[in-house]
Amino acid sequence: MTQSPGGFKQKFKKFVKQNKWLYTTSQVLLGNKPLSGGLKTNVNGKGNKINYPASATFVNCKINITGNNNNITVDDFCRFNNVTFTIKGDNNIMTLANNIEFRRGGVLWVEDDNCLLEIGEKSTFQNVHIAVTEPQSQIVIGKECMLAYDIDLRTGDSHSIIDINSGKRINYAQNIHIGDHVWIGAHTTVLKGVSIEENTIIATRSVVTKSFEQGSVIIGGSPAKILREGVTWDRKRIYDNI
Repeated sequence: MTQSPGGFKQKFKKFVKQNKWLYTTSQVLLGNKPLSGGLKTNVNGKGNKINYPASATFVNCKINITGNNNNITVDDFCRFNNVTFTIKGDNNIMTLANNIEFRRGGVLWVEDDNCLLEIGEKSTFQNVHIAVTEPQSQIVIGKECMLAYDIDLRTGDSHSIIDINSGKRINYAQNIHIGDHVWIGAHTTVLKGVSIEENTIIATRSVVTKSFEQGSVIIGGSPAKILREGVTWDRKRIYDNI
């Protein structure tokens, strides 16, 4: 028996409603519901801008800004779950390209002035803490990266280390750069001044304390070192023997 168009339509509607993300997205596309319902904002200061399209999804998220002339820009079809965006200072920028996903949670933290936090398109995160601290420091993450959970990236140490003889501070912030298509395993820390080239894989529980100029490698350990060269990675599981 051929199913009537009306019967198929009802079954399809039921299927969409049972899938929370599909239902929410369909309501946005139909113009019935914004996807920012799970976003709370607390902004104190002047000239601050928060820009995101209707296609962006926020679930249990917060934006806290204290300062002036800060800018948060989110592009199309990004998805954020349990993410807190915090800016404390002036003239800071957060830029998140299209199709970025934070699946479990995360903290995006910018503190002091003239800092940059930039994430490239189609990068995914389970649960990470990204902190850009001290004036003019930056964290730039490339496109199509994959970061697991319990990951910490920070440009600074939050407190001062002072040389006793000179009385001068010796631990100023340094930028972090993560290239395109980098996979970072769970429980990993990436410290200030680190640059990672494209196609790199960082093993679980690594502590990355220095830059690696060579791409297409596996690095791991504490401190991290090159474990294997001439590799890349894919999100799909590939079975060569099938």
